[in-house]
Formats: sequence, structure tokens, C-alpha cells
Amino acid sequence: MEPVLELRGVGYSYHSLGGETETLRDICFSIQPGEFVSLVGPSGCGKSTLLSLICGLLRPEQGEILIQGARVGYMLQKDHLLEWRSVYRNAVLGLEMAHQLTPEAEARVRQMLDTYGLSGFAEAHPSQLSGGMRQRAALIRTLALEPDLLLLDEPFSALDYQTRLEVGDDIGSIIRREGKTALLVTHDLAEAISLGSRVIVLTSRPAKVKCIVPVTFAAEADGTRLSPLERRNAPEFSSYFQQIWREVREHG
Repeated sequence: MEPVLELRGVGYSYHSLGGETETLRDICFSIQPGEFVSLVGPSGCGKSTLLSLICGLLRPEQGEILIQGARVGYMLQKDHLLEWRSVYRNAVLGLEMAHQLTPEAEARVRQMLDTYGLSGFAEAHPSQLSGGMRQRAALIRTLALEPDLLLLDEPFSALDYQTRLEVGDDIGSIIRREGKTALLVTHDLAEAISLGSRVIVLTSRPAKVKCIVPVTFAAEADGTRLSPLERRNAPEFSSYFQQIWREVREHG
């Protein structure tokens, strides 16, 4: 099976009048269709830069990035919902900008609003929504364009802890239900483990792939899918957390 995303020896440096700062060096990994992979590493190591390279906002200086299919969805830390537009009008904004707002696309958005508990708020404005509902609306806006790959740049970091747990559980379940492939950047190791099928650990700058930790739970051996919250309560969770915490702390 062809990977949805493959990085081969990717490197990148920032350039300024003061000189060159190497940020990423020889980054190699791939993601298979339907996988949810988490990416962690020390603060400032270049995780968000890597997402910018994958989605085409920046170009790698070394190596190559291969994406199977052309559609990439990018979900940022803030929801960036527009207050003067209704929830529904926010959800179809990307479709409007891409000139893809067909009756079929509108019906798909309406169905997602209904499925994910927002149909009663379709004509409300963002300020009338809770933080979790706003993130769901932002995700629907991203999914409306039917991306092959979802890039999630700490999408829950602006939420309080309890809401973050609830929304992480919610969003993770939605992405799996929609059968999407996802790469999540987060500094929250518990979040990375509870959502990911693998956790990629980067070193400090210039970042390299230090290790890739497969995340498996005995309760999922028969094909059952635990929710992120159920994973946090599973007996294996603590050992994964300690292992990845040690890898991140060692930096190099």
C-alpha cells in the first residue's frame, strides 16, 4: 500500500542577516492511509515548521516530500471562525474560496453538522458556541474539502484542561469515523499517546527523528477501537508515557 505521506531526508534552515539557523535535518518517515500519527519533541525543535513544509507553505532545502493525493487539510491552534458569519457559513468557507460549493458539498456539510451535534447551531454565530463546539466547527470546515491528509497543529492548546480532554476525545473519534489520515503536532505527551497509532519523537534543533514508538493496547487486539479517554485509563498508557517522556527529555 502506498503511503499517504512520505518524507525522504528533509532538511530546512532559516536564513537571516545574522546567519543561518538549521532547523530540520534528514527527516524521514511515512504515514499509511487511515493512520493517526502524533509528532512530539522539545519546545522550539521545528515541529510546526515541518507541518508548514508538508502543506507547501515552505519548501524543503534538502530531500523531498511525497503526498499521495493532492488535498491537504490544515487545522491550526486557533479556530479562526469569522464572527460575522454563521456556523454553517463558516463551515462552507473553504468550499466557497475553492469554488466547490455544489449542492452535494452543501448537503455533506449539513450532514456533518447534524452528525457532530451542531445542526441546532447552524445559524448561530461563533461567540454563541463553547470552545469545544468551535473546534468541531473548525474541523468540519477542514473536512468539507475532503482532504486526503489532515495536519493538526496543537488544535486543542487554547482550551482549558477539562475541555481539552473532551474535545481531544471528540475530534479524534470524528477523524477516525471519517477514515482520515492525520498527523498531529502536540507538546502534550498524553494527548499524543491517546490519539496516535505511532508517536514520532524529534530531537532538539536541528531536529532529527530520534525514534518512532508504535502505540498498541491489548484491548484493541481484536479490532476494537478504544476512545482517547479509554486509552488514558488503559494499563499500558503509563509505560508509554514514561518511555516517550524519557526520549523527549534526552533531547539529542
